[in-house]
Amino acid sequence: MPRGPLPHLGIGAGVVTIFVSSFFAAHLADAFAIIVAYGPHAYFREGLYISDWKHDLLSSGAYLSFTGKLVEIPTTLMLWAATIYAADFCSMLIQQTIHRNGRWTGMAFRLAGGSTLLTFAAYLYRQGGSGLHPVPLSALIGGAVLVWKAFASISAKSIEPET
Repeated sequence: MPRGPLPHLGIGAGVVTIFVSSFFAAHLADAFAIIVAYGPHAYFREGLYISDWKHDLLSSGAYLSFTGKLVEIPTTLMLWAATIYAADFCSMLIQQTIHRNGRWTGMAFRLAGGSTLLTFAAYLYRQGGSGLHPVPLSALIGGAVLVWKAFASISAKSIEPET
């Protein structure tokens, strides 16, 4: 019986999920804060966005309003928790699919997930991300491990003698 806060993700996958999901939760919460504080037209038509999240600086040069900040923080935390637990739920579904359909399905899921994480890490590094920032670094390591596991799972099974 799986236990712990993320029973279907291992420790490594859990850490990668926590870091990567924080990126997406923060961006969604930023967009929601702008929509609530300045209206949908400011975000969708005028293209207003938070350009410096550390200082709450908007693309217009102004600072995020108190209302926006009041919405941004709890929304980030709620979306972050929701994405972490959604990833754990999806991991459960993927594990069930792999058990039903065999190792080739597992290889396909690992390759798809690893390639996606590697592409995401490359995107962040191209945007000027530093090498030691936890989000792109965890995506890079997690993606490399998944791709390696995909090929290792097939090669290990294919060289075993059949009985």
